[in-house]
Amino acid sequence: MTSADIQFIGGNNIAIKIPKHKYEETVFFYKEVLRLPYLGFKDGSHAFQHGSNTLWLDCMLNYSQQDVWLEVNTEDPEEAARYLREHRVDRRDEVEVYENSRGYWISDPCGTIIRVNPRKASE
Repeated sequence: MTSADIQFIGGNNIAIKIPKHKYEETVFFYKEVLRLPYLGFKDGSHAFQHGSNTLWLDCMLNYSQQDVWLEVNTEDPEEAARYLREHRVDRRDEVEVYENSRGYWISDPCGTIIRVNPRKASE
C-alpha cells in the first residue's frame, strides 16, 4: 500500500466530552428535548442514535468546557500512521487509554481529537 492508497472514512462514533457541572443538563437535552433514540448507559456514558452514528455523552470531571471527538476508519492503520507522520500529524494516545486495539488517537490542527480505527469488513 502506498501513501496514495490511504483512505479515511468517517467512523460510527462521535463523543462529546462534557464538564461535570453541565452533564445532567446536557443528557436531558438530548434525551428529553431533542428526543434522540436512547441506546442506554454503556461504558460510563449515555449513548444516543445520531443518524447512522452513535453519539456518546461523556462526563469529564476535569473539563471546564465541552470538547467534540470524532472517529475515522482506514484499511491499514499502521500504513495510515506512517502517512500521518509524513504529514506531521502528531499522535495523541495520551488522551485516553484504549487497550487491545490497533487504533490510536490523533488531532487536527485546531485540536479536535480523532480516533483512527481499522475499517470493519462491512464498511
